Amino acid sequence: MCVKNVRLIALDMDGTLLKSDHRTISERNIEAIRRADRAGIRVCICTGRMLEDASEFIHRLKLPCSVIAGNGTRVSDGPLPEGKILLRRRFSPQDAHRVTDLLLPYGLTINALEDGRVSTYSPDGMQSYHLVRRGVVKGCYGEAAIRSAAERGVMKFYVAADSSSGSKADARIQKARAELRRELPHLQITSSAPGNLEIMPAGANKGTALAYMAQRLGLSSQEVMAMGDAQNDLSMLRYAYHSVAMANACGEVKAVCRYQTLSNDACGVAAMIEHVLEEREDAAG
Repeated sequence: MCVKNVRLIALDMDGTLLKSDHRTISERNIEAIRRADRAGIRVCICTGRMLEDASEFIHRLKLPCSVIAGNGTRVSDGPLPEGKILLRRRFSPQDAHRVTDLLLPYGLTINALEDGRVSTYSPDGMQSYHLVRRGVVKGCYGEAAIRSAAERGVMKFYVAADSSSGSKADARIQKARAELRRELPHLQITSSAPGNLEIMPAGANKGTALAYMAQRLGLSSQEVMAMGDAQNDLSMLRYAYHSVAMANACGEVKAVCRYQTLSNDACGVAAMIEHVLEEREDAAG
């Protein structure tokens, strides 16, 4: 392993940087990120979560990070509100309405994400997005709200079979995925858990967003490291020369990665960053 030339590190959040409770990060991971920043290595949080959610997390822990959010639909040079959004991607109204038309018959919970707002349709009318419950973004409800969001510009659809997590596999999700891919093959469709779908506009994924950020910094893919665990990380892991699978990653992720580190609960992010820093120090003599 030769990682001394790494100058940009992209980190997924859930299953990678965060512990398995999806809320906490180890002090070792925090300190490793800060050490990387002091050494001149840029660190980017690269997540499927909304920019508002990632920003709250970065502020709370005082992390020196830029942000790729919404699976590549938003790129910001820092957390909100001070961060500048460098790239926005949205569905055309036509595509957003067509996605909605295809999903509604499956009886799934549909969340249409925009800047500062989530519109939710659920068959029982009882579901709300977790960021709405926390007061981070505004919530709107019902099919009419989804249709209004489609006209304004949806950045991502998050679809779940069981409540909001999608932690349990569900045949409806697989059927909906197959139909979406058949009817709208130009869209980006992935998942972060067995029972969810994450649907983005054409060309929007973590990999294209990371390539955009690297280009802005004047870096090649050979100077980029990415760490992840789930299917929605595959695009950035294929882009980054230094691709790292967490020990807890799915088999598809492990198959495409050049390296493997410890699990998210065992501070695998810190272990790899520390290795990068050690190689740089050794090379410097």
